[in-house]
Amino acid sequence: METFKNIGRFEEILGVFIRYGFGYLVDRLNLPLKKRHPPEEHRLSRAERLRTAFEELGPTFVKFGQLLSLRIDLLPDDVTTELKKLQDAVPPFPVKEVKAVIIEELGAPVEELYGTFSEEPLAAASIGQVHRATLKDGTEVIVKVQRPGIEETIREDLRIMAGLARLLERYVHESRRFDPVGLVEEFERVITRELDFTLEGRNGERFKRNFEGDERVHVPEVYMELTGKKVLTTAFSSGRKISEFTAAETTYRQELARRVNAIFLKQIHEDGFFHADPHPGNIFVMEDGSICFHDFGIVGELDGKTMEDLADLFFAFIERDMDGIADAYTSMGMIDVEIDREAFKRDIGDFIGAYYTRSMKEFSFAEVMRNLILIGKQYNIKVKREFLLLGKTLMTVESLVRSLDPEFNLIENIRPYATTLLLRRFAPKMSRSDIYKALRDLNRLSKTLPSDAVRFIKNISEKGLELKLKHEKLESIEAHIDKASNRLSFSLIIAAIIVGSSIIMQIHIGPSYDGIPLLGMAGYIVALVLGLRLVWSIYRSGRL
Repeated sequence: METFKNIGRFEEILGVFIRYGFGYLVDRLNLPLKKRHPPEEHRLSRAERLRTAFEELGPTFVKFGQLLSLRIDLLPDDVTTELKKLQDAVPPFPVKEVKAVIIEELGAPVEELYGTFSEEPLAAASIGQVHRATLKDGTEVIVKVQRPGIEETIREDLRIMAGLARLLERYVHESRRFDPVGLVEEFERVITRELDFTLEGRNGERFKRNFEGDERVHVPEVYMELTGKKVLTTAFSSGRKISEFTAAETTYRQELARRVNAIFLKQIHEDGFFHADPHPGNIFVMEDGSICFHDFGIVGELDGKTMEDLADLFFAFIERDMDGIADAYTSMGMIDVEIDREAFKRDIGDFIGAYYTRSMKEFSFAEVMRNLILIGKQYNIKVKREFLLLGKTLMTVESLVRSLDPEFNLIENIRPYATTLLLRRFAPKMSRSDIYKALRDLNRLSKTLPSDAVRFIKNISEKGLELKLKHEKLESIEAHIDKASNRLSFSLIIAAIIVGSSIIMQIHIGPSYDGIPLLGMAGYIVALVLGLRLVWSIYRSGRL
């Protein structure tokens, strides 16, 4: 039986869920409740009642609901759609408490740390609020201060949520497919990082380093000497919100759309580190035209394998490669049971096939990702949180870009970038000239090798291979036979690679570049290297 230290808060949480019509679940948790809260009459849907309950239960549940809104791979559509409406906005707390937190965290009063400090907050949220200030040298800054007692409140709620999750898995068996314990553990990791403003400051510094020397991007300076776990000080950046540009500025809006799109492509495919909350309030346009990013409390990070899988999905999407899309997605997922891969690919093919009938300017990579996740849900494929966070980020970015330029053609704007990324991925140390020559030679090779390979195999099948051995010393015959058999095996392997590559070239399996299957080209290259090695070995032996 689970035990809860804060019985009052525990019963308050259960009471709210009972009032909003979830008493049937509470009844199955085998809890000796002292007091029952009668359910209220509601005309709201199940999803609306859940959202309203989360709002009433306060910041921890609002943040948890926002995390759940990403889990379209686990939860019903109506629930995730409704939870996206949760707002993280609360009344500000008194400036007296703000100053007390600063003294506690930085060890000195506001008057000693800052030149001026505005007592009126710029914004307030459940975890913290923001004030304008200046440094002693007059530099304008923004000071973000954590709400007093919020960490203790969240940690107490987390203990109760973890206990309820364990009870759900124990007594409500159908809940196990949603992995309640795993969801709470994931939320605990996320919210713990968000409560540490030092991490947010370091995220900002990392983002700034990634775009060092890039005039397209501006990242406010982080003053780490005035930053702690509950206080964050960054430079104030004035500019226009990206949503404030009018229709009269059409040409500039189109340029901004291309720039924002390119900046996020770099974050995702090159840095593996991206701003995961790019709503219009967090993005400004500076006077020099650079894009200014604020608020690095929510960021996404992709490991090397996920970046490669995502790049494969990216290329397959552009090339309309159904098998490539399916393979890339399953590689990114967590599959607990054996699935029917052919049926899965058919379902993806049906969706993608219908999608490609749209106008090019209507393409949405974010929508493709979302539908892949929904299709994967039917096959019990779970995906990493970072991939889900990326999907949400891409939807926000695409919405932002198309609000700037409704005619924005996603494919035409990402195709040149995809080509550059492909070349960088397969030939990171080659110059542009080297890459051109290599591709030119591979193109010529691809046109001659298939017919040469067919003739070679045909000769082998019709005439066979004739091997003449002549030994001078009886004691060396074993070494000669061994060397000859090794060369014969080597030749057969090379022939098999050539035949396999030729088949790939004919039926176009896997990713391709300019109509040439990359797997086929890779096979020819491997065969060429092995063949040259064999020829060199024979030449060195003096027995051509």
